[in-house]
Amino acid sequence: MSMRKWLFATIVICVWMGGCAKEQEVKQQSLQGSGFMKTNTNGAIQPNNMNQQTAERAVALIKARDDIKDAVAVNTSKKLLVAYQIKHMHRFYRKQIEKEIERQLIRLFPNYQTVSSSDLKIFWKTEELREKLGNKNWNEQKVDQQIEKIRQLSEERT
Repeated sequence: MSMRKWLFATIVICVWMGGCAKEQEVKQQSLQGSGFMKTNTNGAIQPNNMNQQTAERAVALIKARDDIKDAVAVNTSKKLLVAYQIKHMHRFYRKQIEKEIERQLIRLFPNYQTVSSSDLKIFWKTEELREKLGNKNWNEQKVDQQIEKIRQLSEERT
């Protein structure tokens, strides 16, 4: 009888240890693991000819909300493009959050034509555009064209 208890305890310990050993591997494969997407929106890239203070203010405003995970923005003299990610458990209220943010942006930046989106593809494109602003060959007209393309992308239905 004691041999059976000893064998059972050994099997339980082996299964338990084997289950714990694979946790890191599973975590890396999941969408919420650390290796899925790393973004850095700290530190603004400011080219010589375009002032991004409005975009920085918009990002700070949006990031202050507790239902927003990350935000990125780009502005020209007339347009403001803002993209953000909504935290996972708040996605049920996506439409309400989008309306609130849109109203805040229009109220705080009345002189700008604002485009805001919580779509992940728009977030990536906006972040890519923000990184490209550091290039000296980019002028306000090119940025306006890119913002317009991203705006059209955001209005597409999938």
